[in-house]
Amino acid sequence: MPLANRRGEYSWEETRIDNVRVLTDKKSYSPGENISAEVAFKVVGGLREAFHPDVWTVAYEDYDKILRLTTKATLSTRRGILNKKLAESKRDVRKASFYWSRDPDLPYRIWAMVIPEDGGAPQIPRSVGDAKHRMLDVEKSFKFPASSLGVGTHRLVGSATVAWGRRSFIEKGLASSKSEPVVIEIE
Repeated sequence: MPLANRRGEYSWEETRIDNVRVLTDKKSYSPGENISAEVAFKVVGGLREAFHPDVWTVAYEDYDKILRLTTKATLSTRRGILNKKLAESKRDVRKASFYWSRDPDLPYRIWAMVIPEDGGAPQIPRSVGDAKHRMLDVEKSFKFPASSLGVGTHRLVGSATVAWGRRSFIEKGLASSKSEPVVIEIE
């Protein structure tokens, strides 16, 4: 008996990346210092809406027990029309594994375990909001020498890309977005 194709039953909105931002530890650097910057973003829309215990339960019953999310973040500088890539994360993969929980403290029978991209221990979220945060909110930290930019004013721009595969509850997709520039000074 074939598995049910439930994608037609769901009508999610388009998945997109929202709130891409670049955060630096300070606004002015000397050429001998290192710049610490972070590119942070959220995956919103259909994928975030679909990441819910009711959907996990149906997916689990269809033997669709893993959601794989591939992320990539880039930090570049923009000078006029020229862009220079300063730092880039490797292609990181986060996974959520749906399982039958026997934990009486969890509110649903089928729950998600988030496996981080750094290969650390799986994380068991305590709430649906925590599960969405651990799986779909991304923060990437970068460190590079200020001397690689040179003296003057520079505009840092972060860009993010997210991809996911086809599941019983959502079609495969790709989303990308860029941040507003952040101005820093190298004195």
